[in-house]
Amino acid sequence: MIRQAKNPAESPTGWVINSRELTVENTTHCGADCVMCPRDDYQFKWSHMDNALFRSVIDQSVSLGVTSLDLCGFGDPFLDPKYAEKLEYVKTAYPSVITYTSTTGHALQGKNFDLACKYLDTIRISNYGFSKKSYEAVHGGGLKFEQVQKNIHRLLALPKTERPYVMVSFLILPENEHETEQWREYWEPLADEIAIWRPHNYGGDESTEKVAFRSSARQEKDKQHTCGRPFKGNPFVRTNGDVSVCCFDYNHQLVVGNLNEKPLIDILSSDKMKYVREVHNSLSFDSCDLPCKGCDQTYDRGDALVYASNKNRRVDQPNNHPDHLVHLVAE
Repeated sequence: MIRQAKNPAESPTGWVINSRELTVENTTHCGADCVMCPRDDYQFKWSHMDNALFRSVIDQSVSLGVTSLDLCGFGDPFLDPKYAEKLEYVKTAYPSVITYTSTTGHALQGKNFDLACKYLDTIRISNYGFSKKSYEAVHGGGLKFEQVQKNIHRLLALPKTERPYVMVSFLILPENEHETEQWREYWEPLADEIAIWRPHNYGGDESTEKVAFRSSARQEKDKQHTCGRPFKGNPFVRTNGDVSVCCFDYNHQLVVGNLNEKPLIDILSSDKMKYVREVHNSLSFDSCDLPCKGCDQTYDRGDALVYASNKNRRVDQPNNHPDHLVHLVAE
């Protein structure tokens, strides 16, 4: 189902979108309350992206050369009541654009199951527990282990030509660490691809005990470096039209413009964008006022990817479509 894209030249904005992918947060609503997630500190109202804004985002991004759409953010995309309309617009107006989404899978049933099979090219399911006890301890909220398992197995039971490419991911946490190997042995033969990760620190925001406890240990002895996001993307569009440099920017601290006020091409060339780039170019993290200062992505995180069944996966590459290397601009 994956439609391969050509390697494009540098975009008109000067921002080389390395994967030629745009990340769009269609909703911030989520049925989970994961132990490592800083949702309790979110400073905005839970919301869905307006359809008109969504269509504008897609139109503008495609005109700038985007060939891959990552529907993901601070919520579960399937909880957007107009998710089907959004996906239908993308696939009708721009059938060559490949679509990717990340979800817990708890809402992957009924109409949502059908739209996933009809409109999505790749789906990644966050599944952080091998047993009912560990799974529900990590994900919390209204998620039920048995229902999620049923949803995933139903999807994987379909022929590959009738469903998205299915990735299942595991995040090592105190509640589930003892089950890591069992999880890998179970899911690797079933899913199209699996990956096991260590947690990140949400762009350096350790304002709560909850996030600080779950964040990856940062090696102070290591020299900081740019994560590359200000230069290679993906641009991250929030439900309210804010455009951020980074998908870890859950509280809109790295916003460089708003699509209700300016077109995307101007935002990606704005002075705010240039400032973020200057900080990363000069590695002046200690003196900046950006959350990048404490972000563990500016340190060596070679340990973040513990295991990947797709041997082409690397920490510093997009974790999206299986043929993601096709979408990278040649170095």
